[in-house]
Amino acid sequence: MGSMMILRFALLSWVCCLASLGGAGTVWAQAPAPAPLVADRAQLSACLRDNRAAASACIGSIAVACVGTASADRRGAEIGCARREEAVWRERLIQAVQQSGRTLDAGQRSRLIALQLSWEGFIAQKCAFYGATQREGFQLGRQAGCELREVATRTLELERAAAPQAPARRPSQPPQIIR
Repeated sequence: MGSMMILRFALLSWVCCLASLGGAGTVWAQAPAPAPLVADRAQLSACLRDNRAAASACIGSIAVACVGTASADRRGAEIGCARREEAVWRERLIQAVQQSGRTLDAGQRSRLIALQLSWEGFIAQKCAFYGATQREGFQLGRQAGCELREVATRTLELERAAAPQAPARRPSQPPQIIR
């Protein structure tokens, strides 16, 4: 049941993403973000800034710290903390898709969104299956962790693809073949 709710949220997110890619200057009114989300955004941004060469080291950084501060229900905290971090990664994912779509024509944007929707469905099924293979009591936490990792990894993939590439530098002295 939880994966279906997440899939519905993801689909709604991508519909909104598609609408914003439409280019009509649509502006979505948003309520202010809750304080933990603002702090989590800042924490993730700092981690990514400090670990540019190894950005994947930031995956789980918010969730691990969050679970570490949990007092009683550690399994419940694993689920909630993973979802909390996933929310920050998902915001970044939506921004990365929007950035990727800005240079595409309408047909390419539609294919990009279709690809993302297919990816969301695959991840929901993959993580639900992974969670179901775990021992009772660990299933939902493992599923939430899987979804967090997958969303974060996809986000980093798209952000790397959208980053401006430095021109290749030629060595000051080309290698020489010694005979």
